Amino acid sequence: MQQTRIVALTAVVAVLAAVPAADAATKKRRPLPATTSHATIEGADPGAAYSTLRAGPGWKRVVRSDFAPAARGRSQKRSSLLYFGQLSDFQLADEESPVRVEALDLTSTPFTSAWRPQEALGPQTIDQGIRQVGRFTRSPLRQRGGRYAKLALVVTTGDSADNQQANEVRWTVSLLEGGRLDPNSGVDRAGCGAPGEAARYTGVQDDDDVLDSGRFYDPDRPSGAYAAWPRYPGLMDRAQQPFAAAGLPVPSYVAFGNHDGLVQGNAWANAAFQGLAVGCVKPLQAGGLAASALTTSPQNSLLVPPDPGRGLVGRKGYMALHAGGRQADAHGFAHVDPAEAKASAGEASYYSFSPRKGVRLVSINTVAEGEVVGSEGNLDDPQFRWIERTLEASDKAGELVILFGHHPLRSLSQPDPDEGATPCDVRKTAGPGCDGDPRDSRPIRLRADLQRLLEDHRSVVAYVAGHTHEHKVTPFRRTDGSGFWGIETASEVDWPINSRLLELMDNRDGTLSLFGTVLDHAAPVAAPAPGTAAAGMTELQLASIARELSYNDPQAGGKNATVGGTGKPHDRNVELLLRDPRP
Repeated sequence: MQQTRIVALTAVVAVLAAVPAADAATKKRRPLPATTSHATIEGADPGAAYSTLRAGPGWKRVVRSDFAPAARGRSQKRSSLLYFGQLSDFQLADEESPVRVEALDLTSTPFTSAWRPQEALGPQTIDQGIRQVGRFTRSPLRQRGGRYAKLALVVTTGDSADNQQANEVRWTVSLLEGGRLDPNSGVDRAGCGAPGEAARYTGVQDDDDVLDSGRFYDPDRPSGAYAAWPRYPGLMDRAQQPFAAAGLPVPSYVAFGNHDGLVQGNAWANAAFQGLAVGCVKPLQAGGLAASALTTSPQNSLLVPPDPGRGLVGRKGYMALHAGGRQADAHGFAHVDPAEAKASAGEASYYSFSPRKGVRLVSINTVAEGEVVGSEGNLDDPQFRWIERTLEASDKAGELVILFGHHPLRSLSQPDPDEGATPCDVRKTAGPGCDGDPRDSRPIRLRADLQRLLEDHRSVVAYVAGHTHEHKVTPFRRTDGSGFWGIETASEVDWPINSRLLELMDNRDGTLSLFGTVLDHAAPVAAPAPGTAAAGMTELQLASIARELSYNDPQAGGKNATVGGTGKPHDRNVELLLRDPRP
């Protein structure tokens, strides 16, 4: 015990020592919290059936000079061009929804993470990630003259919702903008033949609700594969309670992801899925565990409180829900080119804007609509041509360009045209799940097409993405030796639950530096002791539990080294050197 205390004290001292001392220009300012450069979080006993977490050593910043030399003295000369944050893959789940397919995780299908043990705590966890980014309203990196850049904006790189549901999108907007958030769903079961239970959790993580036990984590009575996991009585009901979301102190700009536009991120919406989503019958296979998407026999189903707010939304609905918030530019969608909006019948969800003079951000939509089932991405030809024209204009204007979207280049592999989803005029409906864009999507553009386009335009310095739920930084070299960086950042739902600060600097020596700094969310490392009643827990404590559960998740947790999202040292805290393409 004494040795443990000494190790913990040493870690705290190391964190404090690593925080830079304030100079004369900043000594009156509140010190910034520690980043992962100072300390990280790791499993205390990875070999155990269930591991708690502890403070770990920081991730040292790695300087990557693939495209330009790292000259001495650049830190004294550099000036900030744009400082912003990245949040990715909230996959904010209505975990009580009847259209979810949690039990796919228990069957021999190619799908994983259809259910997560921490998913009910998603709203509270994401709120703590947003709060942490919001604490860095000034950069942790000093520029010349001892100055620190102000946070300009935050981009979210797709999969904000988990299941294409309207209530999930509304929760996302509330988290980004701040205010009261009620994460519960379901209304009284009128017409469902059972008493209403809308105020409590109903779903697979309550063994009283399903026909078998031990196959999902029930924090009231962990059993089966989860017998060694902690007991937190009342946790699932506590997770449904309203709370005050902090919101970001700066504008946020949204990219569209496959979970925002496809059912469970993989399938087209249709009338059957829409009926399930707003209904009160959650299909289950015999035995109560394996999913059967359209089974409705009573013995193979779970009655849940219905909710019309669970309706599935397409791109137009998704953009409209963001426009209904308090951010004047609809979280970026107000910047959609009017000509593209008109030609696409209002379906275009890609846009560009210039947050700082000389810097342009380009948001792209990489969701593949034409595949029957799948999660990988592509670009339709009209959007690809718009990107090409946008980059040509930036080249002429001498702008530096950063693109952001959901799928990284390596995930742009889905070749089916959008028309595979059936045009909406054929279905005689304008709802989600059909192709509402009258333009021909062909030829579909994949990784090689976009990579070649970005290589052809020296104004492009980076493409920032999500989707893979892991930290990864990839150099893409041009024929002249210059290049751009592909940056993937881990998710807000799976271990290690990180976000990233990004800052583009002019080194004033013919080179640029793009800094990436990874953040843990704001909740304490230690979760409440097992057996603690959840009724009195704070949102901070709920987020701590979620992080610990995510580490132990058998499919996407940190204990499984083959799928952990932390990446390698050169993918985390980085300085990425570039040639300055400006004249």
